[in-house]
Order: sequence, then structure tokens, then C-alpha cells
Amino acid sequence: MADVVRLHILRLTPGERVLIERLVPGKVVYVTDLSAGLAAEHLVCADLLLQGFRAFLAPQNCPFDVAVEQGTRLIRIQVKGTRGPRNTPQRKDQYPAYLWHVRRAGKRGRRTYGPTDFDVLALVALDCRKVAYLPASRAKQTIHIRTHGDAGPRGPNGGGKRGKTFEMFPFAALLP
Repeated sequence: MADVVRLHILRLTPGERVLIERLVPGKVVYVTDLSAGLAAEHLVCADLLLQGFRAFLAPQNCPFDVAVEQGTRLIRIQVKGTRGPRNTPQRKDQYPAYLWHVRRAGKRGRRTYGPTDFDVLALVALDCRKVAYLPASRAKQTIHIRTHGDAGPRGPNGGGKRGKTFEMFPFAALLP
């Protein structure tokens, strides 16, 4: 079991560093917001490459993060990452879900995205390394994705629709 490394994530202050303390003697690693964002971008690029797409990271001065070559077309992807789920209040209970603020860009959300800045939105959960892909037209103010498919008041035994899950948003579904 010495090979197993458990991670504990502790938020220091909103929008600042996250301390990840590894249970290895004397080893403490600080992950900044910038590093978390870069990790999300690399995870999206790796996910798409492993699916057989020609994906690459975009330069920092582009309004998108990752690009995918699809024939003669270039699909521009904006990546948003989150470190872990939060409890989202429902009518009776709280259910864990990942949350992204998707209309704002830059440090502390100082600017908004234009309608033609990107084609696809990639939502990354860094703790479980999952990615959901949505068309830019579905990018509202915030997006919630449940941690698992049967979570929520209307799950399989609740008599209605289930919450959104990562499996509902594959990249291939966005292609013509």
C-alpha cells in the first residue's frame, strides 16, 4: 500500500491557491489556479487524442484553449475546469454536482466571451478526470453536472428525469 498516494484538497481562499497535501512524508505540493487550468487543457487534449482526433493546444493569445482538426474545419474548444464537486441544494436534500461558471473569462471573470470566440465548451472535473463537451450555444451562465447518474430527487426511483452526467456529453455527438 506504500504506492498508494491519497490526496486531500483544502481550499485556502476563493480564487487563490489550493493546497494539495500528499500523505508522503515531507512532501507538500501547491497547485495554483493557473496550474489547474493548464491541467484541464492538457486533459481535454489527451482525451481527444486518445479518441483518434487531431487535437492540439492553442497559443495563449487565442480566445480558445484547444483546437481539433476535422477535415478542412478547425473546431475551437474553450476549456473550463473544476477541482471537485460541491453540494447543490435541492428542494429537500443536497446533492453533489460539479459547477462551472462558463460565460466569464480571465482572472476573476473580468470579461465575457463573445458569441464567436469558440465552437465547443469542454467541462473538466479534475478530481475524476472526466470531460463533458457541449456546443457553445448551450453555454449558459452556470452549468451543473451530477457526480453520478442516479443522484438527485428524480433518479431511477424518483419518477422523472435524472440530472446531467458526463456520459451524456461525448465529443463525437457534436460532429456532423
